[in-house]
Amino acid sequence: MTLLLFLCILPKYLINYVYWIIYIQSLVFSGGHPQQSCSKNGYYSNFNLKNYMNYIRPFVHVKNDAKNKLFDFSVLSYNVLAQDLLEKNAFLYDWSNVKVLNWDFRKNLLLNEIKEINADIICFQEVQESHLNWFSYNLSNLGYNGVYKKRTHDHCDGCAIYYRNNKFILKEKVTVEYNQPGVNILDRHNVGIVLRLSPRHNDEASFVVSTTHILYNKKRHDVKLAQVHLLLAEIERVSYKGEKKVDDTNVPVYYPIILTGDFNLEPNTAVYDFLINGTLYYSNLQRPTLWSLNYQSTRPSMGNELIPKSLGITENSQHANILDLRKTNNHKRQTNDSLYSELYHSERKNNQVPTQSSDFKCGTGNIYHNFKFSSVYNNTSCSTYHDRWTIVDYIFYTNTDINLRTYMKLPNIAECQRIPAMPNRVCPSDHMPLFAIFNYLID
Repeated sequence: MTLLLFLCILPKYLINYVYWIIYIQSLVFSGGHPQQSCSKNGYYSNFNLKNYMNYIRPFVHVKNDAKNKLFDFSVLSYNVLAQDLLEKNAFLYDWSNVKVLNWDFRKNLLLNEIKEINADIICFQEVQESHLNWFSYNLSNLGYNGVYKKRTHDHCDGCAIYYRNNKFILKEKVTVEYNQPGVNILDRHNVGIVLRLSPRHNDEASFVVSTTHILYNKKRHDVKLAQVHLLLAEIERVSYKGEKKVDDTNVPVYYPIILTGDFNLEPNTAVYDFLINGTLYYSNLQRPTLWSLNYQSTRPSMGNELIPKSLGITENSQHANILDLRKTNNHKRQTNDSLYSELYHSERKNNQVPTQSSDFKCGTGNIYHNFKFSSVYNNTSCSTYHDRWTIVDYIFYTNTDINLRTYMKLPNIAECQRIPAMPNRVCPSDHMPLFAIFNYLID
């Protein structure tokens, strides 16, 4: 009571100062940072962690007044933490109980979580290749088919998308390799997957689902931007339906898109803003952080070229050769358009169509895409702990013919303070699962 009275008579700026002093002291005496404030065993006395996680992660229902015929489907996106990566970076998990770091313990928690969430489509990141048989066997028993893409070079893990076989037909699958030989900004081995699915009862009503795991390096936002640029070009190719006339202008039409993954991006960073806004002027941003330049900046600017023209990607995140192909075919998509891509892929046979002459815009210091993405989660949500609680995992979606119906809330920073270091006895990964239900408006 005395402390409250004291705070009431202080000026506002002093109240904030006292608050932060108390907060910092609480961290120091509790062991270092919020996620370490519990015991190493991950237990609070008389604290039911499972109940608490359910309490801070309720299902939020979004009002939907659509009267059209609807097709509901649910999506889970989850970085499941590859065991080899956990063991190679064991120092990151010193505050977790050794028992909960064991794969035999984590995989049982993970399987139970998958069963409880019961999603129609599952997008995984960090699926260890040596554990792929376990994932495929258990998910097959639950009625899923799947597509897996391992990171290139000698990495142990990759991305996967599983979908309910009795609900969807796989129309098209594409894997994306961000490593492009001889291109410095694209010398990392991250990957992505793009699928086109159709409801079994209406195979004309396709939609696209994609997942990726973007580079972690906190400083190399230039690399992150280049990787997203390539992924969007492949998503554009797969989701393209044709064109329609709007005020005497041909406008591209796309299937609805769900884009998920561990993007290693926080809200309001340049690459995140590019995804949401569809445009970014990067020329005057710092390399490699993509921070704004100011008079004190010592780093060089990005300049006008993000990726070399030889990759055949326009500033609109489209394949230049494929744009030419569409023009010569009455703006219709051709089933063999992947042969016209200039991108390197380690699994591609040497049967590419010779490069077409194409004059396209690139190297202008600008970058765009044609999709109007919304995020299921707001900027105050937290999905993992990267030196502090933050969000780097997302489910993005285009609003064309798809509405968000329900999602599983992510906790905010305050709600995360009582969560023991992850993985823990309830959470099998160091990331939280993301889950959403969508309505597809089918004509």
